[in-house]
Amino acid sequence: MTLMAFGPSIMKSSDLPAMTFVLWRLLFGALGYAIVLIATRRDFGWLELRRSALGGFIFGVTLVFFFAAMKRTSAANAVVISALQPVILLGVAGRLFGERPPRSLYGWSTVSIGGVALAMYASDGSGVASRSGDLLAVASMLLFSLYYVVSKRVRSELDSVSYQLGLTLVAALTIVPIALVAGHPITPPSGADWWPVVLMAVLPGTGHLLTNYAHAHVSLSVMGLIGLLFTAIAPLYAWWLVGEQIVALQAIGMTVVVAALAVVVTRPAEPMSS
Repeated sequence: MTLMAFGPSIMKSSDLPAMTFVLWRLLFGALGYAIVLIATRRDFGWLELRRSALGGFIFGVTLVFFFAAMKRTSAANAVVISALQPVILLGVAGRLFGERPPRSLYGWSTVSIGGVALAMYASDGSGVASRSGDLLAVASMLLFSLYYVVSKRVRSELDSVSYQLGLTLVAALTIVPIALVAGHPITPPSGADWWPVVLMAVLPGTGHLLTNYAHAHVSLSVMGLIGLLFTAIAPLYAWWLVGEQIVALQAIGMTVVVAALAVVVTRPAEPMSS
């Protein structure tokens, strides 16, 4: 999450159209995953690509909905809506994976979501908010929850590097027709336009790889809750890298999120039911 939280600040430093940026971030990331796969002598072929296809398609569509939502609603609304993901994952973790989250996890989830809401309420509320934008943000949140579910299932069949390479390739293929329809060029960036693309692939891209590695070792409900760390750390990076201000109430909300997550992840893990 600490690596993925660099994403918003890196995006702000790029002048490329959204879909152009996303496409080449995916392609450059796929190159990096391929190098890791070759260096670790893992197999990758049609079977691995086929097993990664659904996760990659969902991930690509999620990116499209996310960027569309950010254009039509405020960043605060989008982040607060995305913070509802742990609620969705808590609801499906038991039925799909036999998880039995302790009751305390529901309480700490509520505290964390409250911290996110407080931080976003206190942040700069600039940006146009609309009902259609909020609905797009809800769709993005539900799709990302589905991506987590699919990824956890696939990780029982594939190692994280093979899965990450496969899903990234499929996500890139998903973005191409959408970029063309939107009128965004798919030609490679040039000059200084490359460095935000490379940073996005290296930093958040590695974060996605580590997240998919963790899916095989951490319960879905806890993974969803840890995801809220993104909303606490991303504003800190924005303050550090692009000079965005953090007010006192916003800092309190971020502290609440981090503290609640610290309690959850430092408690002994409970075994999942068979």
